[in-house]
Amino acid sequence: MNLEDRIYHVLLGIAYGDSLGMPTENYTRQQIQQKFGDVTKLLPSDSESLVAKNLPAGATTDDTANSLFVAKMLINNRGKIDKQTFMDSLIHWLDTDATAASVTGPSTMAAVEAVKSGISIDEAGKTGTTNGAAMKIGPMGLIYDYRNLRTLVKMVAEICVPTHNTQIAIQGAAVVAASVSYFFRNERIDWSEFYSLITETAMIADEYGNSVPTPDIIKRIAYGKEMADKYNEPAFLDDLYGFLGTGLATIEMVPAAVSLVYRYQGDLKQVTHIAANIGGDTDTLASICGAICGSHKFNIEQSEIALIESNSNVNFHEVAASLSELLEGSKGKC
Repeated sequence: MNLEDRIYHVLLGIAYGDSLGMPTENYTRQQIQQKFGDVTKLLPSDSESLVAKNLPAGATTDDTANSLFVAKMLINNRGKIDKQTFMDSLIHWLDTDATAASVTGPSTMAAVEAVKSGISIDEAGKTGTTNGAAMKIGPMGLIYDYRNLRTLVKMVAEICVPTHNTQIAIQGAAVVAASVSYFFRNERIDWSEFYSLITETAMIADEYGNSVPTPDIIKRIAYGKEMADKYNEPAFLDDLYGFLGTGLATIEMVPAAVSLVYRYQGDLKQVTHIAANIGGDTDTLASICGAICGSHKFNIEQSEIALIESNSNVNFHEVAASLSELLEGSKGKC
């Protein structure tokens, strides 16, 4: 498989997870079962949806939008980070898309309002601890190589500044970017090496961002692996939702995503389907899992791809081609 196709699969993994988890976002596990049954295909949301109301099947939300803002920033700036370009794209989307505000997370909205009120982008994100940084970071793992880990983490920290300039949000985003980078650059996953990588990533990322009280993300990730190793599936899913957590906070979302990817061995469809049904911030959880797994086991049906491409109004092939060109031209630099 060529480079462009592998990048395309990561972008589609992001969008597929986002779209699959969109109708169930912010429902409990019990509510999802009562309202939807077992979600195994792309579904529309309805007027009772808690977040993304009245969206068609295959529509995407802020997870995909923000990931594309990062991708296009990288493309337009030849791999360099431009915080202002990212923030300008975000503000324009919120100002012009009728559904944008309803699907955007609290840290991002607070940062946007701060910037609009005159606060600098270097100050706006100092309280952002939710998963908005981790959900948008997939394209960074395509361009930046985990084998140059300090550079990857530094660049992740830089793009987090406008909306999520906290230690925990940067750690979570760096773990996701390093995970995407590792899966993207290895045909065979060495799980021991993978967990060593994300532990080192979180330790390096600890040097960045505003420090706020939070549990230790390294310990939470380690406990998620222990759950995946020890428990049968019902007990694993119960503790994933009821103890580790699948909500908006980075400290819940990233350990949960890593645990799911590990438990189901990087199988994109299986991981995202579990994420869409687990409860909580389902679209973001599934989208992060899709970003990590997209280049490893891409098993989305063509009819689902066509639905996403139609209802998201995104030319994923075009973005993938531009990222491929950028990556080919920057070998040895990122």
